[in-house]
Amino acid sequence: MVLLTHCSKKFIQALVAFCLVTPAFAGVLPFFNPTYVSSQSDAFYVNTNIFLTNDPFTLKDLLNGLKTNSPHIKNGKNIALADARVDLGYNKKGYGYFGYTYREEILIDTNQDTVELLYLAINKKNLPIGKHYNLDLTIKAFKVQGIEYAKNFNLYNYKGYICNIGFALEGLQGKDMQDARVNGKGVVHSDKDYSFNIVSHYDYTHNYLYKLDVQKASAYGYSSHLSLYLKKNNLSLLLLVNDILGKLYWKNLPHSDVKLASNNKVYDAHGYVRYKPTVSGYEGYKNYTQTLIPKYRLQLAYKHKRYFFKLGSDVMYGIYMPYIESDYKVVNDFSLGLGYETRFHSVTFNSQYKNFVFNVKADSIFKPSTLGLNISYLF
Repeated sequence: MVLLTHCSKKFIQALVAFCLVTPAFAGVLPFFNPTYVSSQSDAFYVNTNIFLTNDPFTLKDLLNGLKTNSPHIKNGKNIALADARVDLGYNKKGYGYFGYTYREEILIDTNQDTVELLYLAINKKNLPIGKHYNLDLTIKAFKVQGIEYAKNFNLYNYKGYICNIGFALEGLQGKDMQDARVNGKGVVHSDKDYSFNIVSHYDYTHNYLYKLDVQKASAYGYSSHLSLYLKKNNLSLLLLVNDILGKLYWKNLPHSDVKLASNNKVYDAHGYVRYKPTVSGYEGYKNYTQTLIPKYRLQLAYKHKRYFFKLGSDVMYGIYMPYIESDYKVVNDFSLGLGYETRFHSVTFNSQYKNFVFNVKADSIFKPSTLGLNISYLF
């Protein structure tokens, strides 16, 4: 869980930095839309899209090392997600879009027991004596940069009917990654003492579970995106799939299959237990193929005079993120919009002036657990 705090700090800092610089499409997650990018006239394209969310803690709590008195731990699945992409490129009409991309993605999927025990231990709260915890944690993460190409095809355009399909290919260089499954048992012996036994299957470039220096690893790979746009008069349907086929091929990647046990106990001045867990098992290096998690967006839109209504959902790793949005054209070159997504309960504010688009989202003004920013410019 150190990874959650460490990576969230990096993303929050990046989000603040990007607020000072960066099309806002409807939806929740950062997507690359081949149809939009490659259907333009000759133009440069600059896009930054960042999304950060955490179910059990506010982003301020993450920066504070999870030290808080007000967590909001969910029953069942608890998600922490950070997703960011930057695109810089040029579209040549008739030839397609050529560009550079930088991407980071972190997904942590854990259960209520794991987050609860972590919260109680870090904040030195009284533990429920005799309680048994089922511990489970999955981490999927990568950092890459690369080149991309996108092309759009107008399949049909007649009497108000339009059908466009687009595709994009990315050649990627892997910089960092995490792919882990951790599970085990924990039991509370007193209000200040607990023990655990954990099994970890872990592929990584940096070990966040325990201190271990490893050789630097890198990878090469690819990804692909698909878009389908259908329109009849004022009604349209958009289907986006990102990372429909995405692989990173890591060479000499650190790998471990280990057991962690709370055998080495020490106590602080207040009687709270501290651990330097014993580690046993296998540590080594191997060639590893990492599969990128596909992302899907299905959106229905309707235009009525100066209003534009959108209803859809993003899906990733079995997590559904439905949303609704309404935009209003104030004058010909300027529009404003509001949206709401139901999974993380964030509100989105949109604005567009000519080809400059600004989108920001949050679930709270003062104590957000979700923040998003999307800024793009076509020129």
